[in-house]
Amino acid sequence: MKLALSLLGVLFLSVNTYAQLTISGKIKDEKSQLIPFASIYVKNTTIGTSANSEGEYSLQVKPGEYEVLYKAVGYHQESRKLAIKTSQIVNVTLITENYQLKDVTIYSGEDPAYSIMRKAIKKRKTYLNEVKAYTCEVYIKGLQKLLAAPKKFLGRDIDQVGREIGLDSNRRGIVYLSESESKYSYQYPNNVHEEMISSKVSGRNRAFSFNRATDMKVNFYENSEDWPEISNRPLVSPVAQDAMLYYNYKLLGESVENGETICKIRVTPKRNYDPCFQGIIYILKNSWRIYGLNLYITKKANINFVDTLKVDQQFFPVGNKTWMTSSSKLEFTGGIFGFKFGGYFISVYKNYDLNPTFNKKEFAEVLRITKQVNKKDSAYWEQERPIPLTEEEKTDYIKKDKLAKRRESKEYLDSLDRVHNKFKFSSLLMGGINTRNRYKKEYYHFDSLLGSLLYNTVEGFALNYGASFTKQIDTVTNRYMQLGAKVRYGFSNHLLNGSINATLPVKTFRLNINAGSDVVDLNNHVPISPFINSLYSLLERQNYEKLYQKDFTNISFSGRITGGWQASA
Repeated sequence: MKLALSLLGVLFLSVNTYAQLTISGKIKDEKSQLIPFASIYVKNTTIGTSANSEGEYSLQVKPGEYEVLYKAVGYHQESRKLAIKTSQIVNVTLITENYQLKDVTIYSGEDPAYSIMRKAIKKRKTYLNEVKAYTCEVYIKGLQKLLAAPKKFLGRDIDQVGREIGLDSNRRGIVYLSESESKYSYQYPNNVHEEMISSKVSGRNRAFSFNRATDMKVNFYENSEDWPEISNRPLVSPVAQDAMLYYNYKLLGESVENGETICKIRVTPKRNYDPCFQGIIYILKNSWRIYGLNLYITKKANINFVDTLKVDQQFFPVGNKTWMTSSSKLEFTGGIFGFKFGGYFISVYKNYDLNPTFNKKEFAEVLRITKQVNKKDSAYWEQERPIPLTEEEKTDYIKKDKLAKRRESKEYLDSLDRVHNKFKFSSLLMGGINTRNRYKKEYYHFDSLLGSLLYNTVEGFALNYGASFTKQIDTVTNRYMQLGAKVRYGFSNHLLNGSINATLPVKTFRLNINAGSDVVDLNNHVPISPFINSLYSLLERQNYEKLYQKDFTNISFSGRITGGWQASA
């Protein structure tokens, strides 16, 4: 039995050792220039990846024989038949696609692109509603860089801030780097569910990524893209129902790939101020579907926040006739108040299932973040990451991890607390005292004396003084425990009142307890504050509060049951 178990253990180790092999390398053009963000996928599957900004790629496969396709918009697709027994390095050169203008008939001086785009627009609804349901796995990488910054801003030394967040001496560098993996589910017409499986944020070991597959969804078969943060107006798609009113089209040429004719068409807005894209769109002849696109929009279209926004999308066949997104990249540059920034978000899609089975509760919630989402180690990411990190990104992770560990160390947090927790009599008198222990995630608050002093015709001068204690229990779910106490004493009626309150997390629920005695207004909406009432009572001899003494105990239990259902008792 022990021998059998030992052999089984060896077999298990062997299977795990050889379960995943790597095909990796660099992708260049015929001039040895690196091609960023090219798509790589296994033919007749939805297993794929994308190159990084330096043309490097890494594809995880099991041992076997594969035909791997390499493609980038504007380049001729290459394929490699590989027998994978061990990890291999495969460098590929993509040749710039030669889009030729063939003999075409021009009617009334109209460019032949218009005829192609009319057919594409006619098929828009077909492709928009072609897939009624699907699931897929989505990897998203987000990168934002500070390209320039002033030395000072609003009195703050930006050099010092830059050192704290890992910028170089010129105040340049990565300010946000994050990766995430999600399982995305869709059901017609607008049911979506996303489960974030893993997340990594440079320099923030306990945080989870802001990356969301829902936010990365760009579908130009829709008449418009509604991005309120970017544009106050919906952005019109080049294949929208009324796109001919907004766009000019020009056929740049055609090429043949895998038996399909691809039409390369330049799109430009008819008017500079229209909410329209410009750039290149590739249309498959005969099926008239979008093959790929490189579009951008600038400040001329009155967009907000950024100066330029680029959208690159590539598609690949899933099944016999259906094409789905293989990768989508949003790239941006902008500037404000002397700060210049740029970056991108890229998503890679794989393992599509176009015939999924959903349960009734599948879409009860839009987003679920698993508890261990940010607990994956570097070995996990080395195995699962489809887009290799660049040297700059590797350096940023190492540097920011060191900074994060330093920021999370007891010595560093205690040094911050010593500065922040210095006692000031003016704070006790005016603003209140806030003391914290960042390492233990504990926070203490004591009310100010002047803010606690009031006057009314029932108590005369009174002191209503309170203090509270807060402790963060869980950083992922952001749960807190809160305790508080308050004492109220009237110097004319000589009545002493006091109360306590507590908020305690119980799994996904909250237990609230409040008990004691207090002097309160009959109108529980508090139409006039005690401070304003004190001024009227002292200066105008008018008391607007109708006060009574209340003895009370209140216990409540509330929280999420399932999905979007909340309950309280």
